[in-house]
Amino acid sequence: MKCQALRRIAPFVVLWLGLQLAWAAPAANPPLAPEPASLADRPTVEELQAKIAALAANAAVPEAERKQAKELYQQALSQLETAKNHASAAESYRRQQQSAPAEIARLQQSLSDKPPPEPSPKLGAEELARQLTQAQSALDEVEKRVAELDRQLAAQQARPKAIAGELSELKQKNFDLESKLQAAPSSTLVDQARRLASASERQALREQIELLEQEQLSYDNRLALLNAQRAAAARTVAQTQLQVRQLQDLVNARRRDEAAEVVQQADQTAQQAAAKPEVIRDAAELNAVLSRQLAELVQKSDGITARQAHDSERLTQLTGRMQGIRQQLAIAGFSDAIGPILLEERRNLPDVRLYRQNAEERQHGIVQARLEQYQIDEWLRRARALDESLQEISVQFDPDWPAAQRQAVLAELRPLLVERQQLLEKLSGRYADYIAGMVARDESQRKLSDQAEVYGALLDRYLLWIRSSPPLDGLWWQGLSQALDWLSAPAHWREVGRTLAGGALQQPLSITLAGGFALLVLARYRRAFIRHLGDRIEAVGDVRRDGFSVTARALAITLLLAAPWPLLLMVLAWLLSAAPAGADFSRGLSQGLVGGAFLTLNITFLRQLCRSRGVAIAHFGWSEAGCRLLRRHLNWFLWIGLPSTVLVRLLEVQPDALHGETLGRVVFCVRALALAFLLWRVLDPRQALLAGLEAGGAAWWLRYLWYPLSVGAHVLLVLLALSGYYYTALQLRGRLALTIWLVVGVVLAINLFIRWMNINQRRLALQRAIAKREAQLAARASKDAAPASGEAPPIIVDVPDLDLNTIGDQTRSLMNLLVLLGVGFGLWQIWEGLVPAFSILNEIILWRQTVQTAEGAQVTNITLGSLVVAGGVLLLVGFLARNLPGALELIVLQRLRVDSGNRSAIITICRYLIVAIGLVIALDIIGVRWSQVQWLGAALGVGLGFGMQEIFANFISGLVFLLGRPVRGGGTGSLCE
Repeated sequence: MKCQALRRIAPFVVLWLGLQLAWAAPAANPPLAPEPASLADRPTVEELQAKIAALAANAAVPEAERKQAKELYQQALSQLETAKNHASAAESYRRQQQSAPAEIARLQQSLSDKPPPEPSPKLGAEELARQLTQAQSALDEVEKRVAELDRQLAAQQARPKAIAGELSELKQKNFDLESKLQAAPSSTLVDQARRLASASERQALREQIELLEQEQLSYDNRLALLNAQRAAAARTVAQTQLQVRQLQDLVNARRRDEAAEVVQQADQTAQQAAAKPEVIRDAAELNAVLSRQLAELVQKSDGITARQAHDSERLTQLTGRMQGIRQQLAIAGFSDAIGPILLEERRNLPDVRLYRQNAEERQHGIVQARLEQYQIDEWLRRARALDESLQEISVQFDPDWPAAQRQAVLAELRPLLVERQQLLEKLSGRYADYIAGMVARDESQRKLSDQAEVYGALLDRYLLWIRSSPPLDGLWWQGLSQALDWLSAPAHWREVGRTLAGGALQQPLSITLAGGFALLVLARYRRAFIRHLGDRIEAVGDVRRDGFSVTARALAITLLLAAPWPLLLMVLAWLLSAAPAGADFSRGLSQGLVGGAFLTLNITFLRQLCRSRGVAIAHFGWSEAGCRLLRRHLNWFLWIGLPSTVLVRLLEVQPDALHGETLGRVVFCVRALALAFLLWRVLDPRQALLAGLEAGGAAWWLRYLWYPLSVGAHVLLVLLALSGYYYTALQLRGRLALTIWLVVGVVLAINLFIRWMNINQRRLALQRAIAKREAQLAARASKDAAPASGEAPPIIVDVPDLDLNTIGDQTRSLMNLLVLLGVGFGLWQIWEGLVPAFSILNEIILWRQTVQTAEGAQVTNITLGSLVVAGGVLLLVGFLARNLPGALELIVLQRLRVDSGNRSAIITICRYLIVAIGLVIALDIIGVRWSQVQWLGAALGVGLGFGMQEIFANFISGLVFLLGRPVRGGGTGSLCE
């Protein structure tokens, strides 16, 4: 009866929910009554204010109608104010259109003006310091001006396309409003107010259209004016930087001369005090030490100032280059002609990682300098108390000295202490200058790093989609011949030999000997390592002897077997890293050897892992035939992958980019094709390596996706490289390689975890079996002994044990969640560098959507990027709905006093909520707001409530049953008889 009642009320529940959704939707405006035909088409502020006053004085109007009409009049006044602002802005554009040519000519004329004269070296120290401070302040102001002009230029570059889209939208909106105003006039007060509001809105739209048209007409002149202003400001920056550098050089020269004079005077005083009492000699020697410290500090401060000026100049040059590239991109767009220019800029871009690595060192230097300044200030504070210092020193006098000698020594000490006070004051001032210079350089480095990062993101946004390498024509074949001659030139390899010898002498001898000794040991004991690899293989699977230490020992031996060749490559790369500045071939070879060592380590480790009686077969239970297949293909691929990796990196870092675009491209294609062939042979689900995939599992069902994708991706890289998208292919290849090694690492981690879990499960099962057997024997012994003693045998209470299979399933669920989170984090770290490139998808507009906001109707663009993000949200929702409820049960619910039935209900509802929230977010990203579809949901709810009431009744009954009665997993329940 209860089930029948649920079935009867279910359609009404659905109907009630649908009506609630419908009532929650924004109420549609009622049909308008005919508007008065005599209403003015262009209302004025005075007319609207008069109507508001008349409305307030008319007591016959109902309060609700008065309030609505007043709001419409206020809205009309706001629209007229907006129209006035638009008209003022349009007039400003007209004036700029007229005055821009003359202003541009004036600015261009100013570029030929003579630079300001150099500062006179005869200026005093105070005047030099004052002029330097003024010049630095002026430089800060003009740099801010350049940054503001750059921001305006960047904003203007996107305006033509945006203006066209806005004009189209506004004209359509104005047309719709005109059609609305041409409808039959209405006679009610509210309708009249609404018509006035619409007329005011139309007036604001017309002024906005005029504003955009004037902006469009004056765009070229305004852009030219901004460029002229930017050029003039950049020239001012260069002149001011030169003036600051000249003044700083004069100030530094004065300080160096002063420090040299102080050192000379202190040394002379120390020499004169050599034959005098010890206290005088010590005081003079301390002054000499302080003078030399002052000279060293002045020299260090000069170096910091010079480097800070160099960083400022680099920042200015980088900003100018970025602005020039932006203008070229605005002209050329995605044209192939700009590809080589962008690639050259990308190669010359400062390394952001280097600046960030040095940031901690710079901060440490600033802190150290401040501590030293604090110590100097403490000495200065004590030195200013001259009489107290003399009294402290007089304690050290020889007691046998007569009073006259004491007074004579004190008289000689006084000028030395005064000189020390002056030295400490100069040291304190120089420390302040030194710290200020270090802070300024740290700020310049930070700005340079930030600007390089922004510039790199701009270049990466376009480089991935633009052909950056020349086609395979006659010039390309000629360049290939030149690259081969360059690679085989004996001079380069003689340079490598000299660099290796020099590196062995320059690098620490202990490290060099340690590397050589490690190589000899690994080579000498290789056969012994192979023998020991299978020493304890018989213990694997034996619950009494097996342990994770067996696998850990085998992994360590496997790593030692894989280490010799990678270690040799790293030693050679380390020796070549000491190459001089001009040895580009040796430096490039060093970087290539580092990449080759990483590849060799991974491949040789996999080969040794799949060795007979190795970890993969004996410990992980992999197929022996599959391991032989993998080893066979890794053997030949290593002979292609290692030299190709070294050569590609060597050619890419050379100053002549033609070597990389010719020979480097050929080597890249050979390596990509070899890797594609390896993946085609090894990852084939029909081959032995993956033949054990669980039928029906996710990997099995997706084999038709990941198998052709893994092979086809590398073939696609070859096609991209041959088509001229070589930079794109390089970027994708590096990230694909890291992704492959990430997957390999995850597979090994999963196998290690399963191995550890199996060992512990077997041990736990053995312990429980032994305990159960002992309990049974004890119970039997007690039962046999009971008749003899006359006591009743003890009652054995059977306490249910935890199911080992349940523990294993829960642990695997948690492991799967952690693995997926780790893979997601790793993939983000690998591919986040291409995010700026994919931001170009936000410029591909699919459709436009009008959204109601607090400011009124706003037009938003739904782009291809929005569609991709929405798809990513749906994938994330699927992942969370599949894994998060299970993790919630494992981590939270099982620790609470919640029975299994309620846990199942909570998990089911959580899954529904995750899907519902994710679906709403995904729809919102593509412009489908809840306020736009809730009426559709209400209609569907009402319609389906009657048309599919049986399904909805079962669904609601299931929820009620799930919440109302605990159920067990796998159990059955009857809803109706």
